[in-house]
This record gives sequence, structure tokens and C-alpha cells, in this order.
Amino acid sequence: MSKKQTLDLQYKKEPKQARAKATCHAIIQASAQVLEEEGYAGLTTNGIAERAGVSIGSVYEYFPGKEAIVAAVATRLVESMLAKMQAALQHAETLALEEAMRTWIYSLYGISREEHRLLKVLLFQVPFIYQVPAVAGMRTELFRLALVGASKTREQYLIQLSRESLYLITTMTGATLLQMALMPPPGLNLNAVLDELTQKMLQWLYQVRDENSAQASPSLGQDSTVS
Repeated sequence: MSKKQTLDLQYKKEPKQARAKATCHAIIQASAQVLEEEGYAGLTTNGIAERAGVSIGSVYEYFPGKEAIVAAVATRLVESMLAKMQAALQHAETLALEEAMRTWIYSLYGISREEHRLLKVLLFQVPFIYQVPAVAGMRTELFRLALVGASKTREQYLIQLSRESLYLITTMTGATLLQMALMPPPGLNLNAVLDELTQKMLQWLYQVRDENSAQASPSLGQDSTVS
């Protein structure tokens, strides 16, 4: 039985000076472009060097191979998407509940759709993609964002979500929006689908709110009868 190959997905040398950082940025940017245009199979270190306008020696100065470069591409993409999601969440928190939910869902879809070509290659063609720490940890980061949103939901909209309900909302919504972004359903109006998803999530939240109120009512009624 063959042992699972261990890949080196780290920088060979961390860039510290401005010039080194610019070189690495060019390598990563060029790699992302090649991945979008030619896929993972078409990515070579020689091709990366040519596209980035650097020597092959510069590529190997900072990266042990193309796998580490792909890991850097994926890490940078995840960080960018999470930053945009954080900004979208902060904006949504300033709105009334229904508009906040609609804005949040449309924003998540837009962020995924904006990067759908690169996302599709990374998720469907790169065999080691879930060995990249940033990718492996993205679900945890999304749940962390959801916890932040749930805290605001509790304070601003008076809706108390359990961690289990929050997990379901996060994973179901995230999976649906990612699927739509990568492989849009043929023959369907995407805005109508997003609006329907918004309504379903709102119905869920309103149901939770009503259940919370129902659970609180007996104790309130009991207290009011005590003289």
C-alpha cells in the first residue's frame, strides 16, 4: 500500500522586503490568471514565471513547487472573500431585519460569483485543496462570522438562535449560494431564487422568535399572578 504523499504547501522563504513581496504578489497573481484560463493541469512553474515577468529562479526562491503557489493563491482568495463578507455583515447590521437578510444573502452570492472561475478550478481540480489550512478553516471562519451576526440578531432583533440552528442556517445558505455561484441553475431566475432563499431564512428566524416568545410567556403569566 502506497503512503499518502506529503506536500510542501508553505513558502520556501517568507518575503519581507518590499521588492520580495512585489515578486511574490506577481507570482501569485500570475498563477491565479493561469488557473482561471488553463486550469490546474495547465499550470507550470515555467508558465508562471513567464506570465509574472520573473525568472524561474525567483519562483523557486520563494516556493518549493507549484503546489505551494496554488496554496498561496487559495489562501489569498479565502482571506479576500472573508474580508468582503465581514464588510457585508457590518453593513447588513445597520439595516432592518428583512433588508439586512436580503443584503447579506445577495452579498454572499456576489462575493462567490465574482471569483467563480478561480473557485471552480480550486475546488474541482486541485486534489490537495483541503490540505491548505486557510481552505480547511474557512467553514470555521464562516461560523465565527455567523456567531457575530447572531449576537447582533439577538441584541437588535430580539431573536435568540441556538448554535445548532445557526449551524444549519450557515451551512445550508452557504452551500446553496456557492452552488449557485459556481453552477448557476439553467432556466431559473437567479434573483427570484435569492429572494426565495431570503424569505425562507426570514421565516425560520420569525419561527424561532415566536418559539422564544411562547417559551417566555408561561413564566411571565405565572409571575403576574403572584401577589
